[in-house]
Amino acid sequence: MRIDVRRSGGIAGTTRGWWVDTDAADDPDGWADLVAALPRTAPSAPASAVRDDFTWTIVLEQRTVTIPGTRLDGPWAALVSRVRDEGAPA
Repeated sequence: MRIDVRRSGGIAGTTRGWWVDTDAADDPDGWADLVAALPRTAPSAPASAVRDDFTWTIVLEQRTVTIPGTRLDGPWAALVSRVRDEGAPA
């Protein structure tokens, strides 16, 4: 499975991205466990927007999830962190 992560926004308004092919990774079972632990829904935007916050867009096969930076936590944060650490720049 291919996982794409894109971060946009922030003070400079730049976009950066990373991707990983979990089938070709050293630990495909670990990736599968991480994806299986994800909630079915993404955290919603906070009641009031946070100035210069990042927005994270995560694409897992046919599923796209967008999460405000202030709400990126738990399994979603673990997935983003691992893709950034082990993936390739997009």
